[in-house]
Amino acid sequence: MDRESLFVATKDDGDTYAFDETLPALPLPELSDTMQRYYASLVPFGTAEELAQSRSIIEQFQNGVGAELHAKLKERASKMKNWLGTWWEDYGYHLLRLPLLPYQIMAMPCQMNLVDIPETSDYMLKTLARQIHHTLEFWDLTRKGTMKPLSSNGGKIKYSSALYKHFFSTTRVPGLEQDHIEKHFLSKNEGNGPNHILIGAKGRQFSFSCVHEDDSILTAPEILVNLQRLRSILDYEAEGDGVSALTHDDRTNWAKNRNHLCEISEENKRTLLSVESSVMVLCWDEHCPNDAEQASQLSIYGDYHSRWADRSSCLVAFKNGHFVYTGEHSCYDGTISASFATFMQLSFFEVPEPDWSEAHSTKVLPIEELKFQLDDTLKSEIKRVLKEVEERGIDVTATFTVFDDYGKEFMKSMKLHPDSFVQVILQWTYYQMHKEIAPTYETALMRHFYNGRTETLRSCTSAVHDFLKASSNTSTTDAQLIKAFRAAVNEHRHMMDEARKGNGIDRHLFGLWCVAYENKLDIPALYDDPLYAKSGGGGNFVLSTSTLGFTPNVGFVAPMTFDGYGVFYAITSDAIYINSTAYRDSIKTSARKYNIIFKESFRRMRKLLEQLKTDSNL
Repeated sequence: MDRESLFVATKDDGDTYAFDETLPALPLPELSDTMQRYYASLVPFGTAEELAQSRSIIEQFQNGVGAELHAKLKERASKMKNWLGTWWEDYGYHLLRLPLLPYQIMAMPCQMNLVDIPETSDYMLKTLARQIHHTLEFWDLTRKGTMKPLSSNGGKIKYSSALYKHFFSTTRVPGLEQDHIEKHFLSKNEGNGPNHILIGAKGRQFSFSCVHEDDSILTAPEILVNLQRLRSILDYEAEGDGVSALTHDDRTNWAKNRNHLCEISEENKRTLLSVESSVMVLCWDEHCPNDAEQASQLSIYGDYHSRWADRSSCLVAFKNGHFVYTGEHSCYDGTISASFATFMQLSFFEVPEPDWSEAHSTKVLPIEELKFQLDDTLKSEIKRVLKEVEERGIDVTATFTVFDDYGKEFMKSMKLHPDSFVQVILQWTYYQMHKEIAPTYETALMRHFYNGRTETLRSCTSAVHDFLKASSNTSTTDAQLIKAFRAAVNEHRHMMDEARKGNGIDRHLFGLWCVAYENKLDIPALYDDPLYAKSGGGGNFVLSTSTLGFTPNVGFVAPMTFDGYGVFYAITSDAIYINSTAYRDSIKTSARKYNIIFKESFRRMRKLLEQLKTDSNL
C-alpha cells in the first residue's frame, strides 16, 4: 500500500469526478419490504403486547397515510437520481440548534507516532509545515480532479467522489431556524476557487496564499518561514478579540450575531467571506496534551477563541507537537476523513523530510491579519459565549485506546467478518455493564450510489439479542454461546449487505417523514409509537457506532443520547483502535469503564473460540 497507487489517478482512472454521473440511482425500497424489516427490528425491544400494538400501527400506516407518502416519494425518486437530495443535511443536521463543538463535530487524533514523527514541541513547527504542505497536495489532487476514485472488488464497485468537494473551502452557515452549507470550492474544470489558508491563534486570525504565481502549491520550507513569523507575532503580541468564540454559541444566537457582524460594515462581509472560504483552517491551540486521548478530548474543546467551528475541516495543532483533524459532520462523512488521514500518514511515511536549509533562501510571503469591526454588543457577546463554555466545561468525555491482543487476522481465521465481530462484542460490552440491550446504530456506506452518503444499520438484531440472552444464562454451555455468537455475527453481516444494497430502514422512514413535513401534513402515528424511539428511531440510538476501515485511523463524535455511548473503531491486522465517548453528567455511562470491559470481552471471546476449535480437533 503506497500513496501514489492509492490516491493518484492514472490515465485509465480518468477525472476524479467523471464517473459520478454514471453511478446508479439511490434505490427506493418497496414500502411493504421496509415495514417488514422495521417490525423485525422492533422485536428485541418489545413485549408481546407492545409488539402487537406496533404491528397494528404499522398496518394502519402501510395501508393508509404511509402509502400516500410513499407514492409522493416514488414520484420524487422518478425525477431525482438521489431521492434524499439535501434532506439529510437539511433535516438530519441543520435543524439542530446545539453548538457544533462538542456536540456535532467529527474529530480524529493524528497519531504521528505511527509514522515515527516525534510529538514534541521541538518538532512542532516543522511537522506543522509538513502537515500543511501534504494537506495542500491532497487539495491539489482534489481541485485538479487527479485524485484516484475510491473503489473496491478490484475496481468493480466505484464510489462517489462528490463529498471530496465539501472537504475544502466549505462552511456551515448558521440560520435562525435552519443552517445551510456554502461551498466555495471549485475544481479546475469549474473555475478558479479560493487559494488561501486561514490560521486562528490566540483570538486572532491570519491568512496567506498557499500557491505561487504559477499556481503550484507552497513547499514545506516556504510554509515554515511563515509559521515562524506568525509564532513570533503570537508570542510577543497581545491576544485578539476572539471573534471565533461566537461560532461556539447555539446556532440561533450565532446566526443573529453573524447577521449583526455583517450589518456593521461591508468590510466585515469581505472578512467573513475570506474566513469562510479559505482552502483549509489551522487552529494553533496553546494546550499541551500528553497523548492521543488527551488530544482527542481537547479536539472538541480547547481554544474556543481561535477555532472557527463552522468550517468543514480543520487542522488543530497543539503547542507541544500533537495534532488532530476535525470536521463539520453535515458536510461529509467519516470515510472522507479516514481517506485524508491515510493520505497524510503515508505522506509522512514515504516522502522524505524536506531540506529545511531552503527556508533561509525562500521569498518572504505576505501575511494578512483578518480583523472584524466590532461594536459593544458583539464584544459583550464574545465574553458571554466564552464564559458559558467555560462554565459548561468538558461535558463530553472522549477516550482513545488500542486493543492489541489481536485484530482482523484472528477474526478471519475463525471465519468471522471483522466488523460484524466487533459489532457483536461492543453490544455484549454494553449488556454486561447495564444488564439491558441497546438500540445500536452503525453506519452503512452508500457512496456506490449517486451522491450517496450513509444508511443506518440497526445492529441489535434478533440473533444478537439471542446471543446476549445466552451469555447471561448460567446454563448456557461454551459451545452454545459460541454457536449463538457466530449466528449473531453472520446475521449482522447479512443485514449490512442488505442495507448497502438499499434495503435499509431508517433512510426510507426519514424520507417518508420529510414528505409529510414538507407537505405540512400531520406526522403519522408510526413516529409516535413508543417502540419507534425504544428501537433507536428519531435519533434515539443508545450505541452510536461506526468503523472507519482497516487502517489505524479512527475518529469520533458525541453520543446520540444523554445516557448513550459513541463507539468508533478501526481494525488492523493485529489491533483495534478505539475512540469512545460518553456524557460527563450521565450517572449511567462511563466511557473508560466501557473500554475496560470492551477489551475484556474481546479476550474472553478469543479464549472461547480457540478452546472450541481445539476441542473440535481432538
